[in-house]
Amino acid sequence: MNPAGRTPITRWLVVVVAVVSMALMAGCSGSTSDDNADRSSTGTASSTRSGQPSGSSTTSTPTDPGTCTVTACPKLPTPSAEVMKSGVTDSNADTAVPAYLTGLFNDLDQTWGGWFGELDWGSPDPGRKLIEPGTTFRTECIDDESEAQIPSNLANAFFCPVDVAPNGSGQPTKGTVVLPVQTFQKIWQGNVFGVPSPFVGDFTAAIVVAHEYGHNIVYRIADVLDIPESQEPRGNNSELIADCLAGNWAATVFQRDALSPKDILQVAALLPIIGDPGPNQGHGTITERARALTVGLTGPQLNRQGQPVDCLSRYWPEKFGS
Repeated sequence: MNPAGRTPITRWLVVVVAVVSMALMAGCSGSTSDDNADRSSTGTASSTRSGQPSGSSTTSTPTDPGTCTVTACPKLPTPSAEVMKSGVTDSNADTAVPAYLTGLFNDLDQTWGGWFGELDWGSPDPGRKLIEPGTTFRTECIDDESEAQIPSNLANAFFCPVDVAPNGSGQPTKGTVVLPVQTFQKIWQGNVFGVPSPFVGDFTAAIVVAHEYGHNIVYRIADVLDIPESQEPRGNNSELIADCLAGNWAATVFQRDALSPKDILQVAALLPIIGDPGPNQGHGTITERARALTVGLTGPQLNRQGQPVDCLSRYWPEKFGS
């Protein structure tokens, strides 16, 4: 069913703009290899599911979870709620940015919670940690105490599977998405993880948060299905699957008539910043990351809404391959 006011032809043109924009930007990175080597901005700090700190709690998991296979897997539901606009300006960034990040968490919880619910996989809601300006957060994913205190201006965002923080309902939850607020405030000023960018805005921040949430989804799936680490995504796939799952969420934004060519340009401008300069360096090259996002958005044939099974089968073949 099409959103009101948008014809099938117009919707297809928007998708074409998305794919072409990503492909073009993938081939024209303006950064050097040395720059990119220090800017693997979006990624989980660890993949282990062991070592739950005392006093924490994980989301309850079902006793008989459902299955997702290449031939039978629920589609990602599209929430009815409108996608929040940030309204960020220089004068209100201190309040508008945390509010927008919280709104993104809420939308991601609702979107992925519906999919997990269809599979009887419990709730995927992660812990949320917004590092406010002037504060730090001690992550358990880094052993070196001098580096484990994460400041609010760290040029990074990450998911840590052993950090504990309140989820959207206030429940202490193991597995936390960590977002340094000052770093996100700079995005609307044209500074993305320390790199100037000509196209920035709400969706620059949104796709970064959705990527980290993608790591959370992988963690929750592995946890509920008791998948051993030997069967978790390997190499670049551990990052590319998070990109692809972020594309799945972006597809629901598109279904709600809230994904514009401008938003796609923001994502395209992000790719040279977060892509590795060469292959097999841990996150994926610009082209690989563009492809992962596009598969998540428009499916492997670029002709329909991308679905979680597209990402799982492509980037998690150890468990979900045909």
